[in-house]
Amino acid sequence: MIKKLSFLRSSMAVNIIGALMLMILVFSAVVSTLGFVNFTKAFKREYSVTTYHMADTAASLVSGDHLDEYLAGEMKEEYEKTGRILDTYCHRINVSLIYVIRVDRSDYGRFVSIFNVVDNSVDDSDYTPWELGYERNTTNDEYREKYRRLYEQESLYETVYRIKTTDGQHPHITTIVPVKDDSGEVAALLCVQRPVRELNDAFRPYLINNIISVVLMVILVAAFVSLYIRLKVVRPIRQVGTEAMRFARENTKGASLAEISKFNEIRRLAVSIDRMASSSAGWPG
Repeated sequence: MIKKLSFLRSSMAVNIIGALMLMILVFSAVVSTLGFVNFTKAFKREYSVTTYHMADTAASLVSGDHLDEYLAGEMKEEYEKTGRILDTYCHRINVSLIYVIRVDRSDYGRFVSIFNVVDNSVDDSDYTPWELGYERNTTNDEYREKYRRLYEQESLYETVYRIKTTDGQHPHITTIVPVKDDSGEVAALLCVQRPVRELNDAFRPYLINNIISVVLMVILVAAFVSLYIRLKVVRPIRQVGTEAMRFARENTKGASLAEISKFNEIRRLAVSIDRMASSSAGWPG
Protein backbone atom coordinates (compact mmCIF):
# COMPACT_ATOMS: atom_id res chain seq x y z
CA MET A 1 0.00 0.00 0.00
CA ILE A 2 2.82 2.40 0.92
CA LYS A 3 4.59 1.62 -2.35
CA LYS A 4 1.39 2.28 -4.31
CA LEU A 5 0.86 5.61 -2.56
CA SER A 6 4.46 6.57 -3.16
CA PHE A 7 4.08 5.66 -6.84
CA LEU A 8 0.91 7.72 -7.16
CA ARG A 9 2.51 10.73 -5.50
CA SER A 10 5.47 10.56 -7.89
CA SER A 11 3.40 9.84 -11.00
CA MET A 12 3.34 12.70 -13.51
CA ALA A 13 -0.12 11.74 -14.80
CA VAL A 14 -1.58 11.53 -11.32
CA ASN A 15 -0.14 14.90 -10.30
CA ILE A 16 -1.30 16.66 -13.46
CA ILE A 17 -4.78 15.17 -13.25
CA GLY A 18 -4.99 16.00 -9.55
CA ALA A 19 -3.98 19.61 -10.21
CA LEU A 20 -6.57 19.93 -12.99
CA MET A 21 -9.29 18.41 -10.82
CA LEU A 22 -8.44 20.84 -8.03
CA MET A 23 -8.59 23.76 -10.47
CA ILE A 24 -11.98 22.57 -11.74
CA LEU A 25 -13.31 22.26 -8.20
CA VAL A 26 -12.08 25.72 -7.23
CA PHE A 27 -13.43 27.24 -10.46
CA SER A 28 -16.79 25.51 -9.97
CA ALA A 29 -17.00 26.70 -6.37
CA VAL A 30 -16.31 30.30 -7.42
CA VAL A 31 -18.82 30.17 -10.30
CA SER A 32 -21.45 28.53 -8.08
CA THR A 33 -20.97 31.14 -5.38
CA LEU A 34 -21.20 34.02 -7.83
CA GLY A 35 -24.24 32.40 -9.45
CA PHE A 36 -25.97 31.99 -6.12
CA VAL A 37 -25.21 35.58 -5.10
CA ASN A 38 -26.68 36.90 -8.35
CA PHE A 39 -29.62 34.52 -8.06
CA THR A 40 -30.30 35.72 -4.50
CA LYS A 41 -30.13 39.37 -5.55
CA ALA A 42 -32.55 38.79 -8.43
CA PHE A 43 -34.84 36.75 -6.19
CA LYS A 44 -34.89 39.43 -3.49
CA ARG A 45 -35.53 42.17 -6.04
CA GLU A 46 -38.41 40.25 -7.63
CA TYR A 47 -39.85 39.34 -4.24
CA SER A 48 -39.67 42.93 -3.09
CA VAL A 49 -41.47 44.26 -6.16
CA THR A 50 -44.28 41.70 -6.03
CA THR A 51 -44.71 42.21 -2.29
CA TYR A 52 -44.86 45.97 -2.87
CA HIS A 53 -47.83 45.49 -5.18
CA MET A 54 -49.52 43.34 -2.53
CA ALA A 55 -48.89 45.98 0.13
CA ASP A 56 -50.00 48.83 -2.12
CA THR A 57 -53.30 47.04 -2.79
CA ALA A 58 -53.78 46.46 0.94
CA ALA A 59 -53.07 50.13 1.68
CA SER A 60 -55.84 51.13 -0.71
CA LEU A 61 -58.28 49.24 1.53
CA VAL A 62 -57.49 51.45 4.54
CA SER A 63 -58.93 54.94 4.97
CA GLY A 64 -56.14 57.28 5.99
CA ASP A 65 -58.67 59.93 7.07
CA HIS A 66 -60.31 57.84 9.82
CA LEU A 67 -57.30 56.59 11.77
CA ASP A 68 -57.84 58.98 14.66
CA GLU A 69 -61.43 57.79 14.96
CA TYR A 70 -60.32 54.16 14.95
CA LEU A 71 -57.82 54.82 17.73
CA ALA A 72 -60.47 56.68 19.73
CA GLY A 73 -62.78 53.68 19.50
CA GLU A 74 -65.16 55.40 17.09
CA MET A 75 -66.47 54.16 13.74
CA LYS A 76 -66.26 50.60 15.04
CA GLU A 77 -68.35 49.13 12.26
CA GLU A 78 -66.09 50.55 9.56
CA TYR A 79 -62.99 49.57 11.52
CA GLU A 80 -64.16 45.97 11.94
CA LYS A 81 -65.17 45.75 8.30
CA THR A 82 -61.74 46.96 7.17
CA GLY A 83 -60.12 44.48 9.56
CA ARG A 84 -62.11 41.60 8.06
CA ILE A 85 -61.19 42.68 4.53
CA LEU A 86 -57.50 42.83 5.44
CA ASP A 87 -57.73 39.43 7.13
CA THR A 88 -59.31 37.88 4.03
CA TYR A 89 -56.69 39.53 1.83
CA CYS A 90 -53.88 38.32 4.10
CA HIS A 91 -55.02 34.70 3.76
CA ARG A 92 -55.59 35.03 0.03
CA ILE A 93 -52.10 36.29 -0.82
CA ASN A 94 -50.38 33.87 1.60
CA VAL A 95 -48.47 36.31 3.78
CA SER A 96 -47.80 36.01 7.50
CA LEU A 97 -48.72 39.51 8.61
CA ILE A 98 -50.44 42.67 7.45
CA TYR A 99 -50.35 45.50 9.92
CA VAL A 100 -50.95 49.23 9.92
CA ILE A 101 -49.01 51.46 12.33
CA ARG A 102 -48.80 55.15 13.11
CA VAL A 103 -45.22 56.13 13.90
CA ASP A 104 -44.12 58.89 16.25
CA ARG A 105 -42.56 61.34 13.81
CA SER A 106 -40.46 63.13 16.42
CA ASP A 107 -37.76 60.46 16.18
CA TYR A 108 -39.56 57.49 14.57
CA GLY A 109 -38.64 55.51 17.67
CA ARG A 110 -42.15 54.39 18.65
CA PHE A 111 -45.38 53.43 16.94
CA VAL A 112 -48.95 52.49 17.74
CA SER A 113 -50.83 49.61 16.12
CA ILE A 114 -54.07 50.29 14.25
CA PHE A 115 -54.66 47.10 12.25
CA ASN A 116 -52.93 43.77 12.67
CA VAL A 117 -53.97 40.56 10.94
CA VAL A 118 -52.08 37.27 11.10
CA ASP A 119 -51.95 34.03 9.13
CA ASN A 120 -49.69 31.65 11.03
CA SER A 121 -50.53 28.76 8.71
CA VAL A 122 -48.43 30.24 5.91
CA ASP A 123 -45.11 29.57 7.60
CA ASP A 124 -45.96 27.64 10.79
CA SER A 125 -45.44 30.82 12.79
CA ASP A 126 -46.83 31.73 16.19
CA TYR A 127 -47.52 35.48 15.90
CA THR A 128 -50.11 37.02 18.19
CA PRO A 129 -52.09 39.94 16.68
CA TRP A 130 -51.54 43.31 18.32
CA GLU A 131 -54.57 44.99 19.81
CA LEU A 132 -55.80 48.35 18.55
CA GLY A 133 -53.71 51.02 20.25
CA TYR A 134 -50.85 48.67 21.19
CA GLU A 135 -47.62 50.66 21.49
CA ARG A 136 -44.04 49.50 21.14
CA ASN A 137 -40.57 50.73 20.26
CA THR A 138 -39.30 50.65 16.71
CA THR A 139 -37.31 47.47 16.14
CA ASN A 140 -34.01 49.07 15.16
CA ASP A 141 -32.36 51.96 13.32
CA GLU A 142 -32.94 50.29 9.95
CA TYR A 143 -36.70 50.39 10.47
CA ARG A 144 -36.49 53.91 11.89
CA GLU A 145 -34.75 55.20 8.76
CA LYS A 146 -37.22 53.45 6.45
CA TYR A 147 -40.15 54.90 8.38
CA ARG A 148 -38.66 58.37 8.02
CA ARG A 149 -38.13 57.99 4.28
CA LEU A 150 -41.73 56.93 3.77
CA TYR A 151 -43.25 59.65 5.94
CA GLU A 152 -41.18 62.26 4.17
CA GLN A 153 -42.18 60.67 0.83
CA GLU A 154 -38.61 60.05 -0.31
CA SER A 155 -39.56 56.59 -1.60
CA LEU A 156 -42.62 54.67 -2.76
CA TYR A 157 -41.90 51.70 -0.56
CA GLU A 158 -39.21 50.17 1.63
CA THR A 159 -38.27 46.54 2.19
CA VAL A 160 -36.51 44.94 5.14
CA TYR A 161 -34.86 41.59 4.47
CA ARG A 162 -34.54 38.94 7.15
CA ILE A 163 -33.12 36.06 5.12
CA LYS A 164 -30.94 34.79 7.97
CA THR A 165 -32.75 35.07 11.30
CA THR A 166 -31.39 34.41 14.77
CA ASP A 167 -34.50 35.09 16.86
CA GLY A 168 -36.40 31.91 16.01
CA GLN A 169 -38.44 33.54 13.24
CA HIS A 170 -38.59 32.08 9.77
CA PRO A 171 -36.81 33.92 6.92
CA HIS A 172 -39.02 36.69 5.57
CA ILE A 173 -39.18 40.14 4.06
CA THR A 174 -41.26 43.05 5.29
CA THR A 175 -42.40 45.56 2.69
CA ILE A 176 -43.68 48.89 3.97
CA VAL A 177 -45.88 51.36 2.08
CA PRO A 178 -47.54 54.63 3.10
CA VAL A 179 -51.24 54.96 3.89
CA LYS A 180 -52.26 58.43 2.74
CA ASP A 181 -55.22 60.64 3.58
CA ASP A 182 -57.29 62.56 1.03
CA SER A 183 -54.83 65.46 1.06
CA GLY A 184 -51.98 63.18 -0.02
CA GLU A 185 -50.17 63.26 3.33
CA VAL A 186 -48.83 60.07 4.88
CA ALA A 187 -51.13 59.19 7.77
CA ALA A 188 -49.74 55.75 8.64
CA LEU A 189 -47.66 52.88 7.30
CA LEU A 190 -48.86 49.47 6.14
CA CYS A 191 -46.48 46.54 6.43
CA VAL A 192 -46.67 43.14 4.76
CA GLN A 193 -44.48 40.35 6.10
CA ARG A 194 -43.97 37.59 3.56
CA PRO A 195 -42.08 34.30 4.08
CA VAL A 196 -39.20 33.61 1.71
CA ARG A 197 -38.99 29.85 2.05
CA GLU A 198 -39.07 29.72 -1.75
CA LEU A 199 -35.48 30.96 -1.66
CA ASN A 200 -34.37 27.91 0.31
CA ASP A 201 -36.60 25.66 -1.82
CA ALA A 202 -34.99 27.05 -4.97
CA PHE A 203 -31.46 26.84 -3.55
CA ARG A 204 -31.60 23.08 -2.89
CA PRO A 205 -32.08 21.99 -6.54
CA TYR A 206 -29.60 24.66 -7.59
CA LEU A 207 -26.98 23.23 -5.23
CA ILE A 208 -27.75 19.61 -6.19
CA ASN A 209 -27.53 20.39 -9.91
CA ASN A 210 -24.22 22.16 -9.38
CA ILE A 211 -22.76 19.26 -7.43
CA ILE A 212 -23.86 16.74 -10.06
CA SER A 213 -22.48 18.94 -12.86
CA VAL A 214 -19.14 19.37 -11.10
CA VAL A 215 -18.79 15.65 -10.40
CA LEU A 216 -19.58 14.74 -14.01
CA MET A 217 -17.18 17.40 -15.29
CA VAL A 218 -14.39 16.18 -13.02
CA ILE A 219 -14.92 12.57 -14.13
CA LEU A 220 -15.00 13.46 -17.84
CA VAL A 221 -12.00 15.78 -17.64
CA ALA A 222 -10.03 13.29 -15.55
CA ALA A 223 -10.76 10.50 -18.03
CA PHE A 224 -9.88 12.62 -21.08
CA VAL A 225 -6.74 14.15 -19.56
CA SER A 226 -5.61 10.78 -18.22
CA LEU A 227 -5.88 9.18 -21.66
CA TYR A 228 -4.28 12.16 -23.40
CA ILE A 229 -1.35 12.40 -20.96
CA ARG A 230 -0.71 8.67 -21.10
CA LEU A 231 -0.65 8.65 -24.91
CA LYS A 232 1.10 11.94 -25.58
CA VAL A 233 3.35 12.45 -22.57
CA VAL A 234 3.79 9.46 -20.29
CA ARG A 235 4.27 6.85 -23.01
CA PRO A 236 6.90 8.87 -24.98
CA ILE A 237 8.79 9.76 -21.79
CA ARG A 238 8.66 6.14 -20.71
CA GLN A 239 10.07 5.08 -24.09
CA VAL A 240 12.84 7.67 -23.81
CA GLY A 241 13.59 6.48 -20.29
CA THR A 242 13.66 2.85 -21.40
CA GLU A 243 16.00 3.68 -24.27
CA ALA A 244 18.26 5.70 -21.96
CA MET A 245 18.48 2.78 -19.52
CA ARG A 246 19.17 0.34 -22.37
CA PHE A 247 21.89 2.62 -23.74
CA ALA A 248 23.49 2.99 -20.31
CA ARG A 249 23.47 -0.78 -19.95
CA GLU A 250 24.49 -1.86 -23.47
CA ASN A 251 26.21 1.28 -24.80
CA THR A 252 24.88 0.54 -28.30
CA LYS A 253 22.73 2.51 -30.73
CA GLY A 254 19.05 1.63 -30.73
CA ALA A 255 15.97 2.67 -32.72
CA SER A 256 15.65 6.39 -33.46
CA LEU A 257 13.52 8.39 -31.03
CA ALA A 258 13.44 11.65 -33.02
CA GLU A 259 9.74 11.41 -33.97
CA ILE A 260 8.52 9.97 -30.72
CA SER A 261 6.59 13.10 -29.70
CA LYS A 262 5.35 16.40 -31.11
CA PHE A 263 6.25 18.23 -27.91
CA ASN A 264 9.58 20.06 -28.18
CA GLU A 265 10.72 19.19 -24.67
CA ILE A 266 10.26 15.45 -25.15
CA ARG A 267 11.59 15.52 -28.72
CA ARG A 268 14.77 17.35 -27.62
CA LEU A 269 15.34 14.78 -24.92
CA ALA A 270 14.81 11.98 -27.43
CA VAL A 271 17.19 13.60 -29.93
CA SER A 272 19.81 13.97 -27.20
CA ILE A 273 19.57 10.25 -26.47
CA ASP A 274 19.90 9.48 -30.22
CA ARG A 275 23.00 11.68 -30.51
CA MET A 276 24.58 10.08 -27.48
CA ALA A 277 23.95 6.65 -28.97
CA SER A 278 25.27 7.72 -32.39
CA SER A 279 28.42 9.29 -30.97
CA SER A 280 29.21 6.13 -29.03
CA ALA A 281 28.95 3.86 -32.03
CA GLY A 282 32.76 3.71 -32.42
CA TRP A 283 33.40 3.14 -28.69
CA PRO A 284 34.65 -0.22 -27.61
CA GLY A 285 31.90 -2.29 -26.18
